[in-house]
This record gives sequence, structure tokens and C-alpha cells, in this order.
Amino acid sequence: MIAPDVLATPLGTNHLLARPGAGRLHLLDPPAALLWEWHAAGLDATALAARLSQGVGLDPATAQAQVDDLLAVLDAAGLLAAPAGWSLRLADRVVRLDLAAADWAADLVPWLGHLRLDPAHPGDADQALTLSGTGDDWRLEGTGLPPRQGTTRDAAQVAVLQALVDAVCQPAERLLVVHGAGLIAPDGGGWLLVAPSGGGKTTLAAALDAAGFGLLSDDVVPVTPAGDLLGFGLPLCLKAGSWPVLRTCRPDLDAAAVIERHGQPVRFLPARHPAGGRRVAPTRLVLSHYRPGSTASLEPVSPELALQGLLAARTVLGTLTQDWLDALARWLERVPAYRLSYPDLASALTVLGGQATESAPGLGAARPYLDTATAWT
Repeated sequence: MIAPDVLATPLGTNHLLARPGAGRLHLLDPPAALLWEWHAAGLDATALAARLSQGVGLDPATAQAQVDDLLAVLDAAGLLAAPAGWSLRLADRVVRLDLAAADWAADLVPWLGHLRLDPAHPGDADQALTLSGTGDDWRLEGTGLPPRQGTTRDAAQVAVLQALVDAVCQPAERLLVVHGAGLIAPDGGGWLLVAPSGGGKTTLAAALDAAGFGLLSDDVVPVTPAGDLLGFGLPLCLKAGSWPVLRTCRPDLDAAAVIERHGQPVRFLPARHPAGGRRVAPTRLVLSHYRPGSTASLEPVSPELALQGLLAARTVLGTLTQDWLDALARWLERVPAYRLSYPDLASALTVLGGQATESAPGLGAARPYLDTATAWT
């Protein structure tokens, strides 16, 4: 990435570069000048080498060596900027995200800006990710994670969010990784909303977040060996079917950009009450079932049925040992579990509000803003 204050101008067939106040001039010959222009346009070292190899017929190894040599010279001359790097607090981990092109930062700030630690934050990160390349040819790599690559900006943004989740949800370090939504009730207790994919849990979590609940996560919730729920603080991922349902409580929804995710249009919307980095003891596990035409109900279920619901929702188990099995059984026995059936969002909120009158008095006050009875998928 080019340093922001570099001065550059053509000189014949060459390129003349300087840094203000440095007292030195740098003259690039035509091949180096062309590589400079491509690099300034956002191509990283790998993409530069590929274009050089294709353009002049060099073998890939020679082209890569020449590009690396040139970038090393430019870097030593102070003409290149360090990659944009963020240290992000996610759950109980610090993840370093390096962005090779400056425009990636503009894409991701609305979703991740509130998770950034001070640049002077001491200590090493637990995980590191690097997004390199451009919007039509990018690559995402991270320690211990499979590399991802693609050809659209939407896919790159989605890949970054997924990689951040994967970095935190290492099953060997967790009791469980629950496919569900995690919330913090106004009394400070943790709620887990568990449902299979497409079961409406994100829509319900978004409505509760708008009503004053803190949002730990809308899709995956890591559970520590001690049984606590951890918060990411990542944005809500809202599918098109939920947009009309949530407009009454999130009027800012229509202003969010539409992103393609796994072939479907979605909007990523920052939570009203993000709880990134929070750790909370669970006080309620809700097995959520959206059933059009049904009567809304909330009924207690046994630990055995709670376990069945977790497994049906593709919960990932931790390392199977006797200690883990004992910890799981104790966790299931101490967390009250309920089965929620509902035909629409309004009735779900009413039932949950009735059940949580003492622990969540703010929910009832918010119901006038959540009175839509539209169904969603």
C-alpha cells in the first residue's frame, strides 16, 4: 500500500517519486513505474506478480521475485505504508485484522469499528487475519483457518465476518458452540434463542435488541467451559424476509446496504445494544419454533429435551471427555429451558414479555413499536 503523502509525477518514460521533507528523489524506470501504478491501484504483491508474468511472459517465480525486490526497495525508501491493522475485541479473544488495501477499511468500519481496541493496546493477538488483493481478486488468510478467496467485494466482507466468528468458535476451547442467538436481559441474565437455520431467531433477536436487550450474537454463541455465554458484538445479518417485519422497530434498516451472502440478499445492521466482549451466565434457554397459524405459547421443557433441541440446531460439541460430559450435564440441569411456539413476531414478544415480567420490564414498554404481525421466513 502506498504511503499517503508520497509525491509522484511522470518524467519522460520514467516516474519520479519523493516524500515531503525527506530530501531525496526516487526515479523508477518504465517497468518499475508500471508496477508502481498497479500497486497504487490496489494490487498486492501476488496480484502484481501474476500480472507481470502474464504481461511479459516471465515465469511466475521470477515475476514474484522481481515484485518482492521492488517492494522491498520502495519500503526501505519509506514510500510504502504499513498495512491498515485493527486489533478487535471479540468475545474473550483479541483478533488482529490486517487490510492490505485502504478501501477495505471503509467497507468494514460500520460493522467492526466499535470493536477496535486502541492502537497502543499492549500484548499479542490471539488470532491474526489478513485481507489482501482487490475487490475483484481478494484472498483472506488466518492462522489455523482455511484460506478464502473470491472475486466480489460482498463476498470479501462476508468472509471477514465469518472468519472472525471461526477464530473465536474453536470447539476445543468451548463447552459448546451453539447455533443460536445470545442476548443479555435487562436484569443482566443471559438468554439463548435456539432454532435451526431459517427459523426466525435472528428476527426475534433483533426485535429484543431494539427493545433494550443486549445482543451477544445473532447466529453463533460460544459457551465457555464454565458455562458462560460470550458476546461477539458483530452486526445482525438480516435476510430479506425479515426486513418488512423489523421496519417498525429499526427504521434505519432501509438505509443499510444490501449485500449478497451465499446467493441471498442480506443487510448487515449494527445492533442497538451490542455486547461484544461480554461474558454472561445463562438464565434462560429458549427453543424457538416459528409455526404459522399456531397459538403462541412458552412451556418449560426438561434438560433432555433442551439437549435434543441444541443438537437439532447443529450445536457444535466441545472435546468429548468425562469432565466435558459432566460439565455439559450440570449446565443443562441448571439453565431453565423453554419451548417457544409462535405464529408471528408480535405474539412471540408478548409471550416472552409475559414470562419475563420481573427480569425484563422494559420489554412490555417497547411492544407498541413491535406490533407488526407479519410472518417471516
